[in-house]
Amino acid sequence: MEFAWRTVLRWNTEYSADSVEWCPLERHSNVLVCGTYQLDKKDEGQQDQKQKRLGRIYLFTVDRNTKELHPIQTIETSGILDQKWCHHTILDYPVLGVVTSEGLVQLYRLYESEDSYCLKLWCEASVGRSVLALSLDWSSDKTSGVVPRLVVSDSAGAVTVLEVAGDSLKELSARKSHGFEAWVASFNYWNADVYYSGGDDCLFKGYDLRAPDAVVTNKSHEAGVTAVRSDVTTEHRLLTGSYDEKVRLWDARNLKCCITEKDVNGGVWRLKWHPYDKSVVLAACMYGGFRILRVGQDVAVVGEYLEHESIAYGADWKLEDNSWTVATCSFYDCKLHISEIITQ
Repeated sequence: MEFAWRTVLRWNTEYSADSVEWCPLERHSNVLVCGTYQLDKKDEGQQDQKQKRLGRIYLFTVDRNTKELHPIQTIETSGILDQKWCHHTILDYPVLGVVTSEGLVQLYRLYESEDSYCLKLWCEASVGRSVLALSLDWSSDKTSGVVPRLVVSDSAGAVTVLEVAGDSLKELSARKSHGFEAWVASFNYWNADVYYSGGDDCLFKGYDLRAPDAVVTNKSHEAGVTAVRSDVTTEHRLLTGSYDEKVRLWDARNLKCCITEKDVNGGVWRLKWHPYDKSVVLAACMYGGFRILRVGQDVAVVGEYLEHESIAYGADWKLEDNSWTVATCSFYDCKLHISEIITQ
């Protein structure tokens, strides 16, 4: 293995943890959010659709001097399924996008005072009253000179594209894309009109807002498609992850067959390119723990982290030049870890 992990900080999230996201804006790179999801124990035994899903967003600041993790803000909400920061400010504020178990897409502004931060709800939109909004992505990971868009997937198999319009979210497209849950939706960061989705029906799809009927469908995944990630530094390079425990590398110009695939010994829930070394990818592999991947013409596993004791769902890189820091979280054991990745 090329990389080793050293755990620096641990914290119990109380509710089941499923997402962690560092703020990608350099000035606020010490800001971290963790999202949680918990079935209300009062509703145990009821039918699934009647169960209330609770959630919390924890806001942290973490730097080299942090000795213990303590949230500086806790927001009580419905279940959080995914979170993503916009990679540039909107109307001069850092903005966090959140999707919830009540079918809501919510945007929070990050406010800064002299010695702290806080998140405040700015605007929201619904993708369905009886669905879980499962994932979201921003179009603007690479470009900041355009009005940012969001793509959202949900438990009814639909994919919705929204655009930030003033102080609200405007719907640009909504389509039933998958026969079961649409686990993930993601943009091509080189073209805000192009986006992708993956579903529990094992389908991986590509779309173009300019040609709504021209949908590309790939059927090569052997189980549900759960992760899709475009590369901001190499055009046309794309990764997918699946319950079939494989990471696949694609050329976005040809989605008929992947360039290569690698069994990573765990269902792949999240994939995150390193912010500076784009040959390195962080993968949350559910029951297989966390992996570091080296991506070239092939995909290789070059590091692993097995200190979590439950489903590995959340993972993200901190935006730092000199050291490689990651946040990871796991579900039933309610753990959030901060670790350093060390080259061996």
